Amino acid sequence: MIRPFTPAGRGPIRAWGRFWLTPADPIGLHALRVLAGLLFLGWLLPLAGHVHALFGLAGWFDTRAFVEASRLPGAPPSPVGWSLLYLCGDSAFLLRAAYWGAIGVLALFTVGVAPRLTAPLTWLIVASFIVSPVTSVEADYLLVILAFYLMLGHLLLGQWSYPLSPVERILGPRRTFPETPSHAAGIAVRLIQVHFAIIVVASGLLKLQFGDWWSGVAYWYPLHPPFEVTREGLRRQAASASTDLGLLSLIQYLALAWQLTFPLFAWKRSCRLVLVGGGVLGWVGSLWIYRQPLFGPVLLIACLSYLTPQEWHRVLTWRGRLAGLLRPRTSQEASVPLEAQGGAVHV
Repeated sequence: MIRPFTPAGRGPIRAWGRFWLTPADPIGLHALRVLAGLLFLGWLLPLAGHVHALFGLAGWFDTRAFVEASRLPGAPPSPVGWSLLYLCGDSAFLLRAAYWGAIGVLALFTVGVAPRLTAPLTWLIVASFIVSPVTSVEADYLLVILAFYLMLGHLLLGQWSYPLSPVERILGPRRTFPETPSHAAGIAVRLIQVHFAIIVVASGLLKLQFGDWWSGVAYWYPLHPPFEVTREGLRRQAASASTDLGLLSLIQYLALAWQLTFPLFAWKRSCRLVLVGGGVLGWVGSLWIYRQPLFGPVLLIACLSYLTPQEWHRVLTWRGRLAGLLRPRTSQEASVPLEAQGGAVHV
């Protein structure tokens, strides 16, 4: 059993130590694994019909294109880099086998099978499939960040709590009920939280460098793509132009304020509506305004990473009900408060 961490010092130093090194119930890490795994599957599965064209060295961005891109002054265009898919060469069979093998690994990772093996493989898969400029979008890098920290957490999960056998180091420790609080789970989730907070604030500061965000018309342009706007459409909107632009400006400034003040409310339980609501609205906005189906889910998963283990237990009530079907609660457990049980739900 891990004892609560009590760092030396006072004030900010003690609080900083508690923030990073307090053991946490791994339920948050497991929930993020499931959500991220579903997202990874939803990202790759729609591309199944065009694997060779999108990722093959004889596809739309072939070997010659990679060689010429590497010779560009400065550096190759992002995200050209290393990839396990390069080992498949020009073979369509090997590439398709690698693709469906990757889908299988992602499915195993999602359901928690051998996480110490499937988590590193998941990170390698995500990093390998983003290198093609044909499918590249900005949100790809967020997938790599999420996969990396989940890999780190699952590689270390349980090792600081109790010794592991060689088999357990690969397949994962034997599950107990309730699960032992873990330093690794706490650190991995904290890394996701801090990194995402930096990304959100940096993105907001970057927007302040463009005049469109100061003038309130930043959302108007992506909502009216140049090749889709017609003269007749603009004439129909002319009557309500002031109202529409005013509403878009208000939404834009609220989104910018949410980003710039993100660290002030992300860790506060009293601001969960602002946190999760902003994530949901960001998902809707990314689809409606920018037509990006990938960024919104990453944003929402990152926002959910700030939930505490106790909040996850309250949200995932089905977990407690399922456990109750498998293991009846004793009268002694019924009298123990939730916090005293390490945040686990007993039914």
